[in-house]
Amino acid sequence: MIIWTKEFETGSAKLDQQHRLLMDNINLLKDLLDTPNPSRQEAEFAVFLVDYLEAYANIHFQGEELCMQSYRCPVHALNQKEHQRFRGFIHDYKRLCEVEGFRVELLRNLHEVMRTWILEHILKIDTQLKTCIQNQQAAV
Repeated sequence: MIIWTKEFETGSAKLDQQHRLLMDNINLLKDLLDTPNPSRQEAEFAVFLVDYLEAYANIHFQGEELCMQSYRCPVHALNQKEHQRFRGFIHDYKRLCEVEGFRVELLRNLHEVMRTWILEHILKIDTQLKTCIQNQQAAV
C-alpha cells in the first residue's frame, strides 16, 4: 500500500490531488490482487483500472507537462521522456492483455510497475516542481 505523505507534494494542489487519486487506484488494484478467488465483478473492475491508468496518463501527463513548462522546471524534458515511456508501457500492457487475457500474473506485474513508478517518478522528478513554483511565487 502506498500512503500519501508531504514528501510527494509538487506545490500544485491539482497535480497533488491527481497523484493521490492514482495512489488510491493502485492500492485498489493491490486489494484486488490480494483477494482469493476474485468474483467476475472484481475481475471486471481490474480491467476498468487498466483503462483508468491509460486515461490518467493521457490527461494528467499533459497538464503536468504544461505546468512544468510554465514554471520553467529544469526536469521538464526528462519528465516528458518518462511520461512517453510510461504511455508505451501501458499501451504494450493492454495489447498483451488483449492477446493473453487479464491474468493475475499480468496484473501483479502492472501493480509492481505502477508502485515503482509512483515512488521513483513522483518523488524524484515531479517533486522538483515544488521549488520552481515557490521561487516564482516569491518573485511576485
